[in-house]
Amino acid sequence: MNTGELLYVIVIFLWLSYFPISLVQVKAFLKNRKNFVNKNLVRIHNDPFIKFQIMTRSAGATDVVPRGIQSIVDSCKQVSFSDYSISVVTEDPKDVELVKGAKVIVVPKDYETENGGIRKARALHYVVEQRRLENTGASASNSWIFHMDEESVAIPQTILSILAFIREKKGLISEGPIIYPYKVWDANRLTMLAESVRPFQCFECFSQIQHPPAIHIHGSNLLVRQDIEDTIGWDNGRTLAEDQLFGFKVYEKYGNIFGWHGGLLLEQPPLTLKDHFKQRKRWIKGTLGNLKYLSPNMKRRIYLRVSSFWLGFLSALATTIVYVYMSWPIVVEMFNFLAKEVGSKAAYVVPQIRNLPMLTWGEMLSGFMGLLNGKLPTIPQGQMPWTILESVITGSLMFTFVIWLIGSEVGLAFNLKTVKMTKAKRFSLHVQQLFFSPFVGMIETFPALVGLVEFFAVPKKREDFYIISK
Repeated sequence: MNTGELLYVIVIFLWLSYFPISLVQVKAFLKNRKNFVNKNLVRIHNDPFIKFQIMTRSAGATDVVPRGIQSIVDSCKQVSFSDYSISVVTEDPKDVELVKGAKVIVVPKDYETENGGIRKARALHYVVEQRRLENTGASASNSWIFHMDEESVAIPQTILSILAFIREKKGLISEGPIIYPYKVWDANRLTMLAESVRPFQCFECFSQIQHPPAIHIHGSNLLVRQDIEDTIGWDNGRTLAEDQLFGFKVYEKYGNIFGWHGGLLLEQPPLTLKDHFKQRKRWIKGTLGNLKYLSPNMKRRIYLRVSSFWLGFLSALATTIVYVYMSWPIVVEMFNFLAKEVGSKAAYVVPQIRNLPMLTWGEMLSGFMGLLNGKLPTIPQGQMPWTILESVITGSLMFTFVIWLIGSEVGLAFNLKTVKMTKAKRFSLHVQQLFFSPFVGMIETFPALVGLVEFFAVPKKREDFYIISK
C-alpha cells in the first residue's frame, strides 16, 4: 500500500465515523427548519413579567454589557412591552456605579453555596437565593427569567417570540437559536468562520430540547418560569457546565416541560484563536465533569458525542493533509506555467512531483456526462459485491462531506443575516468558508481533543476557567 492509498483509507475511516452524526443533523435541519426561527410575531397584550438577567464577571471590563441593556430597552419599546426588569449579575462591586439602566446584583466574594457551586453556577444560585428571600409567592408563577450572556443582544423578534411562547403555554423552560453577527470584522477570520458551525448544529438542539433530557442546553437565550428555576436552583454540583446540569435536574423533577421559543439572540465569536481554543476546551471539560451527576443513558449519549470530537479532529487533520497532497500537482503546474510564460528561473523553486493520484475536472465531467447518456460502466463478473460496497462507502463519504460544507455555509448565512455589507463581501465570506473548511474543522475540534486528554490525564486542570475577551 503506497502513501496515497494509506491516506485514503485513513480519511475514509474517519469520515465514515461522522456519518451517523451527519444523518442526525440533516434530519434535525429538515424537521425543524420551518420553526427554527419563530415567525409568529403578532403582538397580543396578555403579558407576564419578564426578568432579563445578564451575567458578567465585570461590566466595566468590556463595552458589551451596556449594548445588551440598551437592546432590551429598545426592543421592548418597539413592541410596546413594559412589564419587565433588567438585572446585571456581577462579581465586580464597581459595576454598581458603572452600570446604568439596570439593577446591579453583586455576588459577595465570600459567598458559598451549600453544594460547593463554582464560577457561573455560584453567581446564578446567589440570585436564586435572593429571590427566595423575597418570598414572592404566587407571583413567581407569572414571572419568567430570561438569561443572557454579557455580549448578548436582543431584538424585537426575541421579545415577541418569548411572549408568544408563554402565551401559548408551550412549556415552562425553553430556548431559541443564537447567531453571531457582532464584531465579525474584529474577530480572527478563522474563529469567525468556525462560529458558523454552531447555528447549523442548533437545529439539533431544537430536537433535543423537544425530546429531553437534552445533551445541550444554552446558558443564554434560556427562558425559565421563575418558580421552576427557584425550586431547582443552580447549586447542583461542582460544575463548569451548569446549564447542561440544570436542564437535567429540571427534567428529573418535572419531566418534559421543555420547548423552543424560536427567538433569536445575537452574540459574537471569540476574537482570537487563543480565546476560541480556551472556550471550547472549557466546554468539553465541563461536560465531562458532569458525568458523575448524570444518568447512565445520558452518559452513553455524551460519550458517543465526545468521541465525535476527537474523531472529528483526526478526520479534519487527515482531510487537510490529503487536501494539500492532492492540490500539490496543481501548484507545481502553476509554477511551471509561470516559468514557461515569464521565463523566470525562480519559478522552478517548487520541485516537480509526478504520478500523484488526482481526479481532474475533465475526468469528473466525462464521468458525469457518461451517466447522463446512460453509458454506465461495465462491472466484471464476480466484482459486483465489491463494487456495491465501494459505491456505498463513496456515497456515504460524499454525503458526510457535503453536509459538513452545507452546514457551515447555512450557519454563516445565519450569522451574517443582520450584518450590513455589500453582496460582494458576503459572497467573499462564503467562498472563504468553503476554502478554509478543512482548517475550520481542525480549530473547532482540536480544543475538544486537548480538553478530553487534559481532563483524564491532568486532574488538577479539570476546573480551568478562562475568561475570553469581549
